[in-house]
Amino acid sequence: MTSLPFRSMFYRVPLNEHLVSMLTCRQQEEQQYGDMSGTAVVLESALVLHQIIISALIVTCFVCTKTLVDSLRRRHARISVVIVGAGPIGVTSLLVAARTGRASQIIVYEELNKHALFNRPHQIAFDPKSVHFLKRLGVDFDNIEGCWDMGNFYTRIGVFQEYMLTTIPKLDVPVHIRLGTKFSRDSLRELEKIEGRKLVIACDGSSGQAARLLGLSDEFLQHSCRAYGAVAALDRPEECQIPMPERLVHNLHFDLTAYGSESSEVDGYQGFSYKIFGTSRQRFMALCIPKCESPQVKSLRTVLDRSMMRNIFLKCFNTYKTEAEPRLSDPMAVKHMKFSPRLFEVKLSQRYETTAYFQDNNLFVVAEGEAARCYNIHTGLDVNVGIKGLMSLSNFISVICIADTEHSILQALVHKNKDADRICRDFIKCGLVEYHLLRNGK
Repeated sequence: MTSLPFRSMFYRVPLNEHLVSMLTCRQQEEQQYGDMSGTAVVLESALVLHQIIISALIVTCFVCTKTLVDSLRRRHARISVVIVGAGPIGVTSLLVAARTGRASQIIVYEELNKHALFNRPHQIAFDPKSVHFLKRLGVDFDNIEGCWDMGNFYTRIGVFQEYMLTTIPKLDVPVHIRLGTKFSRDSLRELEKIEGRKLVIACDGSSGQAARLLGLSDEFLQHSCRAYGAVAALDRPEECQIPMPERLVHNLHFDLTAYGSESSEVDGYQGFSYKIFGTSRQRFMALCIPKCESPQVKSLRTVLDRSMMRNIFLKCFNTYKTEAEPRLSDPMAVKHMKFSPRLFEVKLSQRYETTAYFQDNNLFVVAEGEAARCYNIHTGLDVNVGIKGLMSLSNFISVICIADTEHSILQALVHKNKDADRICRDFIKCGLVEYHLLRNGK
């Protein structure tokens, strides 16, 4: 038997053309799939960037549109203003509100009729700061009957009110004056019918009821001005109502020994300041002295002797009156002069709450003038304290007109309250010194 030669089971198979073709296609597929994966990443990144750009454009357009709308809304925002009282503070508030350009309408309630309002005889005096403030509002003092002295302007209340109300036709806002109309609960119902945001300014004096009807607290805080004072009023029917400058003298001492008082000694204390002011017919006098315990002050505070105080005012008037004025006789003083029977402590009364906001009616309430603060001595320049309160009214109106959040509303109220407190503190500190005790009188 012939044996077959042994051959290894492992041997090479030569590559043919078909196998080469298959391998080449596979390599091409791998290269193609790899390129497609990279392209997908690039396309996905481009899509994300495109979405970011579109989102940014949308946000930018929204912000720009909202800013424009808010700007237009703020620019055209208006508020209805209601003023209670057409006294010097009330008519000045009217002018301030009109000059802001934020009032859609102004309504004024005044209890007096036109004749009574324009014929009020008492004199008012504007200090240089108030004069400057009123001039910036457009008040032309050259067209107001009165007189100037040391930068102060003196006129009758009625004359000033008539001038201010005659400027209404020149204002760029509808103004409705309701003379002979008292602000009452019926007025509150009319107020509720006014659409939109409203501001009520209570300027009806210390005895007015508007602030209470509107919801402000009736509580007043009493502040001592660290001074004693006394006042007198003289009505001379035979004289005309002519404005006159004030006359102020200092360091007066009185001999009270005739009244059983041992107060003739000065003891180093400064004397009284005496002011005479008012029209030629309505004359007013005021005595004032910083708090002290001099014998004179003790006697004038504790001794209730009307003849003593009448004699003091009588002698002071005849000594320091103008040369053109007639002397005041004893019978005339008894018949026509009213006066404080003794010295009293000068105090400032400050309303505990001067501003408020009522969300249900979208209503702001502000008390100004003597409705917000008043004091128990007449110095002839009393109206200027009220005007100082109005110096922040324009900004307050502009802020509350566009305030649209609780925070912005609260900020406006807090700022106005702080300004009211500052005015009271300033007067307590230097008000009497500025208006009565300052040594710049004649």
